[in-house]
Amino acid sequence: MNTVIETHSHTVASGHFTRDTITDLARAAKEKGIRLLAITDHSPSIPGSATENYFRGLKYCEKRRYGVDLLYGTEADVLDCKGTLGMSDEVLAEMQIVIVSQHPPCFRPSDAEANTAALVNAVRSGRVDIVGHPDDEKYPLDAEALVVACKQFGTAIEMNNASLAPNGYRGNAKMRDAELLRLCKEKRVYVSLGSDSHGAAHIGDFSNAVALIRECSFPEELIVNTSIPLFRTLLEPHRAVRMQYLKK
Repeated sequence: MNTVIETHSHTVASGHFTRDTITDLARAAKEKGIRLLAITDHSPSIPGSATENYFRGLKYCEKRRYGVDLLYGTEADVLDCKGTLGMSDEVLAEMQIVIVSQHPPCFRPSDAEANTAALVNAVRSGRVDIVGHPDDEKYPLDAEALVVACKQFGTAIEMNNASLAPNGYRGNAKMRDAELLRLCKEKRVYVSLGSDSHGAAHIGDFSNAVALIRECSFPEELIVNTSIPLFRTLLEPHRAVRMQYLKK
């Protein structure tokens, strides 16, 4: 499998255990054969992450470094069961890619109904490109309801390589991811492989995710990381919806 896109990465701006910059990540992407790198720092709702001014400034950054095309976006936290995201509509509209995820500082783990409602309603807003690491055992989910929503709104489900690492901190992610892959295969929902690298060290490392993809006989044509034209096409409708929110 020729994976040329990294969809989930963090710089020093995320405030989580790294001092690496966008330049450092781009250099690592070049070395790993990645041609399109998404910089998706944590939204301001996460303690210690960057303010909205950082995200406002991303539009002035270089769009290509070391021969690698760059997309500037965010991993936005869902804050409540209504699907509210941890970044203002104004700044979300400027993001080229938006991942929605659940983290305890922003959304306290609850029962499957509440956890699922939060993600599904965020997806139904039409603004979300990827649902990040929906495999955390702290957040039980109705997997089918999430996949059905993603199918309807063209949102991808992430296979998070960090979640699937041995002794990963999200518990038994493999079992949950296998179920998500089964449903995505059945309903023809796109899957995104993300390293979730905090810093440059793991950029382009999808080894755990690819192993599970193969184990589950998941079709390569539903993996967004192999085709830049496909990936850019899938992003366009959500960006348009984010822009529409500014007119409300």
